[in-house]
Amino acid sequence: MSVSMKREKRATSASTSPLCFLVTTIGGRYFGFEAEYLLGVQTSENGESLQDPVVQGITYRVVDLAVRLNLATEGRWDRTQGVLLEDGRRRGCVSVQKVHGLLDVHLSQLLPLPAQFRGPERVWYRGMILFDHSVVLVLNTAWVLEEQLEGVVSKIESQGTESIVALQGTMQSKDQAC
Repeated sequence: MSVSMKREKRATSASTSPLCFLVTTIGGRYFGFEAEYLLGVQTSENGESLQDPVVQGITYRVVDLAVRLNLATEGRWDRTQGVLLEDGRRRGCVSVQKVHGLLDVHLSQLLPLPAQFRGPERVWYRGMILFDHSVVLVLNTAWVLEEQLEGVVSKIESQGTESIVALQGTMQSKDQAC
């Protein structure tokens, strides 16, 4: 496996605006990641599954968006790539089928979601961009990585290492409910 840090080939665009997105494919659909949260791309060959990569001593837990978004995938991918993202304390490595490159767009090219998007998916996506006779759904990085932060907390709690203060707060709130 190898990691390349922000050296992807740029996809072409007529605009030179400051908005930049990494365009990928997952389950046959295009998804975009905001470049400002992008740290790099990890590549594995021959369908090797991505393990939680460690870059400069920091672990990036693998995020399987195909599962989270309930996307049908054609079994194992010949080549898997991981998009390394970081947003404050949250970080992760999103498994993707293919990285198409960076795409610069003007703010007016980032279109709002159509009215059909009424439920929780309004939090999942920031908008959409027309690309290659299709649409790129721009993912909300905070939503993509929120499971990673919550996953760490729930893992700590499941291992029985909750703090005494947290347990006392729970006990007090249960007593008040009686």
